[in-house]
Amino acid sequence: MLYTKNSEPQLSMELFRNPTSEYRGTPFWSWNCKVTRELIRSQMEVFQKMGFGGAHLHPRTGLDTEYLGEEFMELVSYADEQAKERGMFCWLYDEDRYPSGAAGGMVTENWNYRARHLLLTREKKTGMCGSREEFLRAVSRGEKPAGYYLTSYRIRTENGFLKSYRQIEGFLPEYDSREEENREGKLWLAYVELMQESPWYNDQTYVDVMNREAVLRFLEITHERYYEVLGEEFGRSIPAIFTDEPQIKGSMVLPDGESEYDVTLSFTDDLPVTYEKAYGVNLLEVLPELLWELPDGKASLHRYHYHDHLAERFVSAYSDTIAAWCEAHHIAMTGHYMSEPTLYSQTLRLGEAMRCYRNQQLPGVDILCGDPEYSTIKQAVSVARQNGREGVLSELYGVTHWDFDFKGHKLQGDWQAALGVTIRCPHLAFMSMEGEAKRDWPASISYQSPWWEKYACIENYFARMNTALTRGCARVSTAVVHPIESYWISYGPAAQTKELRDQMDDNFRDLIQWLLFGLVDFDFISESLLPGQCPDRTEECLNGTGVIRETPDGAALAVGNMSYHTVLVPDLRTIRSTTLSRLEALADAGGNVVFLGKAPALVDGIPDDRARRLAGRVKRVPFQKHAILQELEEERDVDIRRETGERSDNLFYQLRQDGNRKWLFVCHVNRKRNNVSRPERLSVRIRGAYQVTVYDALSGNCTAAESVKKDGWTCLTVDLYAEDSFLWRLDEQNVQQGADEEAQIPGASGKQEKTIIPEAARPLREGRPAAVYGLVAGPFGSAGKKGTMVHCIAEPDGFTMAEPNVLLLDRAQWKLNGGEWQAEEDILRIDNHIRALLGYPRRQDAFIQPWRVREAPEKDVVTLRIKMESRVETGSLMLALERPEKIGIRWNGIPCPIPKREETGWFTDTFIRTVSVPGLKKGENELLLEVPFGQKTNLENLFLLGEFGVCVLGTKSLVTAAPTELAFGDITRQGLPFYGGSITYSMHFEMDREKDILVKVPHFTAPVLEVWIDGKSAGLIAFAPHTLSLGRVAAGRHSLEICAYGNRFNSFGTLHNCNEEFKWYGPDSYRTVGDEWSEAWCLRPFGILSRVEIWEGDRDHGDK
Repeated sequence: MLYTKNSEPQLSMELFRNPTSEYRGTPFWSWNCKVTRELIRSQMEVFQKMGFGGAHLHPRTGLDTEYLGEEFMELVSYADEQAKERGMFCWLYDEDRYPSGAAGGMVTENWNYRARHLLLTREKKTGMCGSREEFLRAVSRGEKPAGYYLTSYRIRTENGFLKSYRQIEGFLPEYDSREEENREGKLWLAYVELMQESPWYNDQTYVDVMNREAVLRFLEITHERYYEVLGEEFGRSIPAIFTDEPQIKGSMVLPDGESEYDVTLSFTDDLPVTYEKAYGVNLLEVLPELLWELPDGKASLHRYHYHDHLAERFVSAYSDTIAAWCEAHHIAMTGHYMSEPTLYSQTLRLGEAMRCYRNQQLPGVDILCGDPEYSTIKQAVSVARQNGREGVLSELYGVTHWDFDFKGHKLQGDWQAALGVTIRCPHLAFMSMEGEAKRDWPASISYQSPWWEKYACIENYFARMNTALTRGCARVSTAVVHPIESYWISYGPAAQTKELRDQMDDNFRDLIQWLLFGLVDFDFISESLLPGQCPDRTEECLNGTGVIRETPDGAALAVGNMSYHTVLVPDLRTIRSTTLSRLEALADAGGNVVFLGKAPALVDGIPDDRARRLAGRVKRVPFQKHAILQELEEERDVDIRRETGERSDNLFYQLRQDGNRKWLFVCHVNRKRNNVSRPERLSVRIRGAYQVTVYDALSGNCTAAESVKKDGWTCLTVDLYAEDSFLWRLDEQNVQQGADEEAQIPGASGKQEKTIIPEAARPLREGRPAAVYGLVAGPFGSAGKKGTMVHCIAEPDGFTMAEPNVLLLDRAQWKLNGGEWQAEEDILRIDNHIRALLGYPRRQDAFIQPWRVREAPEKDVVTLRIKMESRVETGSLMLALERPEKIGIRWNGIPCPIPKREETGWFTDTFIRTVSVPGLKKGENELLLEVPFGQKTNLENLFLLGEFGVCVLGTKSLVTAAPTELAFGDITRQGLPFYGGSITYSMHFEMDREKDILVKVPHFTAPVLEVWIDGKSAGLIAFAPHTLSLGRVAAGRHSLEICAYGNRFNSFGTLHNCNEEFKWYGPDSYRTVGDEWSEAWCLRPFGILSRVEIWEGDRDHGDK
């Protein structure tokens, strides 16, 4: 059990203020280098300072320690020891890179375990064996056949629809005549084709996830190895093992019904056998129905069964097998699956996402690129709630790049918490930035980011929320039947079904958003899981009752641990009879069954009017936002409206029942980039009569809130800025419904309501919740009141830089082994050229792991010549590069001595070392590097560090005198274009008398700001309205310093990728070509961009 402290009858203030490790985030810790004890110790210390509760030990690109070998396992044990010493957790990961299942290629060294698919083609394929038996013999001889022939078909179509077909059993047909084609149809050949070997899998392949023997082999190599070494800590310091993106090889569709293109179907060798056992039909006999549409709009039952069977084979072989092993070994299976968000994506890669979670102890998801995948989380959380799981994990913040700020961290974490995520797995903390590792989907949420020492404010916030949001259970009374099975039936040729399928996905997305943004929480019901979660009337349900559970609010459908008074049936094509029987029982008991749009014409994939008969005696509403929300008003527990009367459209909530009290969390979802200073005044209504206590998760303080009880609702007014959220504890009051309870407002009856501990906590004024203590100052005064600006600081007095300035050196002339000089080129492109010349694979997105590459001498030599233009002479400088001890360096013709590694410094990452070089002279300067080169060599950018300025002119950079002044505005235009460190702006102001004041920084581009007054830190500014209370300040002159914490985009970002719509910022995004490539640097603004304001008052000031 992860959250053992939740068994306490109530949340203690001590736990809320200082949450323990189980409530804290645990980042993906990228083991991407030659791992050492010192790296483990020092970085675990960093994680602790950042507020994390542990880390996931995640082997990734660059790992140079043998995966699962003796040294690797000793280092994993050491990491667990380091975690235990700090009261943290060590979370395991089950693969070398991802997706999970191949154990770094060790499983798929056995060809029987390699991923495969069925290929349907009009052409005879070379490299294929004539039968499976012949294939197995060839493999046993050490040969590498591409696959084997399975069967063939005669297929006739008419206007793109399937007119007739027959299977041709036996050997591969020798020829195909035009006469036969006209008489019986076109000849299509079916092969089983194995996945090709790839360096991503260390020159092996992915695993056949529908083959249970292969999965057992994966468990033997991976999980048993971890258990052998660390089994005593399973369920203690090691709570779970993460599985990452397992997936089936997707079934594709034809472009149209007359197409003759090759097409693939998900397959495993014994799929026809198990299909026939399940449905009594030989799958190979009916296979054309999986791909072509039947005439007259008829749905194919075989297509429906095929997708259902695929999902079941995958889940039973992979997910259930691993979950059962984990259950038996006292460790949780966590992690996420591939392509969960849409009906299309999960049909392609999973069959059905929700089925995957049925036995997973801690279901998980991933949210990459900041995408709003509400469906992904809703699916996982629904199963977790129904199955009584402790929590849900999210791998979040991935692929957000180096300049992702604290606003983004809070907003993305907030809406996921509102949807039910409890375990935060931030992606990604680099162990090293050496070589390709630095491009492995940055940023690094670790010491390489200058803001790392301030990140505890984010982690403390979410950990405090978790202490409340993991207690009790979610209060949800509405369920939606998941439409995935209707999508399967429609999964045919694009020309005939794509518009319908797109509409189904649009409806899926729209319904989710209408409900969530309409503030009606809900769960999905998986039709495949429902019979196990809600046995029929003759059986017993999980809690000893039947299909219907009587609750204080009336009859509800019992689905595992959850009870739903209302079930929505969303415009389905087909519905299961098992689902219908439960909906009929709910309707009979007086529950609410609502059909949205059309009722299904199919039951279990077969024409049947049973669903239409049920729809005729229950409610039906159009598939429209207003109609649906209007129908659900009786189920509403929370409503939030603007002053103008309309419902807020940018908030999510979660309501939890915790014994005789409730918890309500409300947060913003989408970023409001142009709405920093203006709050939104909102009216919040909560069904029931409650005393409301505000739990401020940013400060750890609690205060009583003013509220009015009216017509059975508790009503409050709040002012929310763009990133604000609030967490309220709701304690029931015995108040007669329907009366205005003015006496409950503090002070209204002459009695003051008690303020929750600590007594010194700042009161909530005008109902403004969750003041952002320590980050942004507290609430406004009364509505309409404006503060007084006492100073406007237009320019700083000076500035200091936390690091030396940077000149990025990313272009060079080059030659190989003393040959001719080649034209100047981007260094990463030079690396590609040299590898092509020497016959080495490119590094890019997929290359074999260093631990699998045999050590060999670097027998070739690459010479790089870098020209630098300077307008000034400088003193000695530092050159930052990787593995300088191997490189010969000449500076303007003078050899530079290279000290031992332990005598060098480092820049950004300890693997990027610094060596001293002479100063620049006026005019042209030349840096010559001789680099021994082998397969494991990394040619990487270099960085010149020192006291100078840099002027960027198109594709040229020019060294200038170091800037002595820095104005408010983008620093990239003020001599610091490649600088990624922090900058502190110094300024002053004078007070004519003692006052309470605050500082406001209206416009800045930095992850977070820290403010000092008179040499003492006053706190951080991260969120709207960009203000911070400075307290009571005496008359006279005062110094003010504001540090803009840096990010590494302008040093290590995708500086030549000019596609503004690009979002997958991984290794290949640094190597764009064509219109996506820019010779000039694509820099991003950084710094305080405009004035700094001093306001009178001790509360936030924005525009009211």
